Amino acid sequence: MITFEYRFDVLPGKQAEYERYVKGLGKNVWAKQKGVKAVRKFKSMLGGETPQRIVQVDIESLAALEKILTNPDFLKARGKFHALVTNVSDSLLVSTGV
Repeated sequence: MITFEYRFDVLPGKQAEYERYVKGLGKNVWAKQKGVKAVRKFKSMLGGETPQRIVQVDIESLAALEKILTNPDFLKARGKFHALVTNVSDSLLVSTGV
C-alpha cells in the first residue's frame, strides 16, 4: 500500500468557491475511486501557515493510483480543484514499519 499526500493552500478570495467544490464536484472524489482504502483530510489550525490543507489517500498500489490519475471524471474534478488552489505539492509515501 502507498499513501499519496497532497498539500495546498486555497487561493485568496476563493474560499467560498472552494467550499462549494468540496461539497459538490470534489465531494468524495478520492473515496469513490477503485483501489482507495482510506482518505484523511487536514486543515491547519493556525490558518496562515502553509500548507493550509493536506489530503492523504491510502491506495492499494501504484498501478491503482495511475488509473485514478487518468480517469476522465477524476481529471475533470482535478482541473476545477487546481483553479481554486495554489502552492500545490505532493508525495508518494510508504510505511517504514516503525
